Amino acid sequence: MHIEYLKIFSDLVEKKSFSEAAKVNCITQSAVSQQLRTMENHFNVLIVDRSQKQFRLTLEGEKIYNDSKEILRLYQQLSDEVSDLNSVVGGTIKVSSTFSIGLHIIPEYVKKFIKSYPSVNVRLDYSRNANIYDDVITNNADIGLVAYAQPNKLIEIVDFQEEALVLICPLENPLAKRKTVQIKDLSQQSMVSYESHMGSHKAIVRLFKKENAKLEVSSQFDNIELIKHAVEVNMGCAIVPISAVKRDLDTRNYKLINFKGKPYKRTLSAIFRKGKRQPPSVKTFIDLLTS
Repeated sequence: MHIEYLKIFSDLVEKKSFSEAAKVNCITQSAVSQQLRTMENHFNVLIVDRSQKQFRLTLEGEKIYNDSKEILRLYQQLSDEVSDLNSVVGGTIKVSSTFSIGLHIIPEYVKKFIKSYPSVNVRLDYSRNANIYDDVITNNADIGLVAYAQPNKLIEIVDFQEEALVLICPLENPLAKRKTVQIKDLSQQSMVSYESHMGSHKAIVRLFKKENAKLEVSSQFDNIELIKHAVEVNMGCAIVPISAVKRDLDTRNYKLINFKGKPYKRTLSAIFRKGKRQPPSVKTFIDLLTS
């Protein structure tokens, strides 16, 4: 049985979807099913409980999955060490990113990186902010990309960019006639924000508190695209990063307004597992971000 079987099986368990596991491995869904049956025949056990409507492993399946992850980790470590000996930048980099960074910031970095290192496969997944920390800690991602990084004893943080925050508001809102605004102008406004546990929302709360303004939140979402749609349908105004809106103003039904005076900014960071030996490809990618 090849190491690729364990890789595809691990993806199947993490995605809980045969079609998604097939997609990330560039094979057919039937090939995933066939490889699962091959593993079951090899170990002579049932790995997936097919009596359940939702994807669920048997006890034997859980054991195989946990040990497969360790085997894959050791195999990757071996590959990285051999690669180090030859000073070759290669392999796969697994990046877990928030939607706003993954959609609007990181693509330019990825294009530049793969142009210089075409033998490296950059695998970019979008996830919620809290899940990104879990992905990095559990080695499901080599690098996490977040805004307003939160300290964690298992995580190293490297800031790589600051970007301005702007206000977007519905076209029918009186503020749409303004060229600039101040935070105090938003005290009477309904605001669309991120979910309360997210660092971006906490930063907005701190911003209003610092400016002695009252924050009235009308609705909350877990990603920037839903926030923009909410503003379009007149649910309120929102404070968002400039990168998330500057390219689509011609197709969106909202107004972008800058803040008067000093710009408010958010810090973008790369996070990775503290103490983990990073292969040359990951080190090079981080160097690109910070340069």
